[in-house]
Amino acid sequence: MFFRILTGLWAVMILVGSCTSDPQLFIYNQYVNFDFQSAINFRDLFIISDFQLTSTFFLFQKVGHFAGFALLFFLLFNWIKSYRFTFVLCVIFALLTEVLQLYFNRNGRLYDVGVDSIGLVAGYLMCHYFYTKATLKKDIV
Repeated sequence: MFFRILTGLWAVMILVGSCTSDPQLFIYNQYVNFDFQSAINFRDLFIISDFQLTSTFFLFQKVGHFAGFALLFFLLFNWIKSYRFTFVLCVIFALLTEVLQLYFNRNGRLYDVGVDSIGLVAGYLMCHYFYTKATLKKDIV
C-alpha cells in the first residue's frame, strides 16, 4: 500500500510539473498555473531546434526529467514487481506528459521522452542492484 500511495503522489507531481504554464516559476517559486489550449500542433513534438545545452535551466530541467522518471520506475516497480510492465507503463506515462504539455502552453518534445527513458534505465539498474543485493543477503543467511 505504501508504494501505491507514493507512486500515485509522485505521478501527480510529474503531471503538475509537466502541465504548469511556467516551469521556472514552478521550480523556483512553487507557483502553479494552468493555461489550457485546445488548438495544438502535434508536429511540435518533433522539434529539436530548441535543444539548448548552453542553458543552465534547460540542463536543470533535463536532470529533473532523468531523476523524476528514475524515481517513478523505482516506486512503480516496488508496487507491481515486473521490470517489463513497469518500463512500458513509465514510457507510456512519459509520452502522455509530453503530449499533455502541448495542451498547456508548454513545449512537449519527444527528445524529453528519450531523457525520461534514460532515467527509467537508471531506475531499472537501481532496482536490479537492490534486489540482487537483497537476494544474495538472503542466500548467505
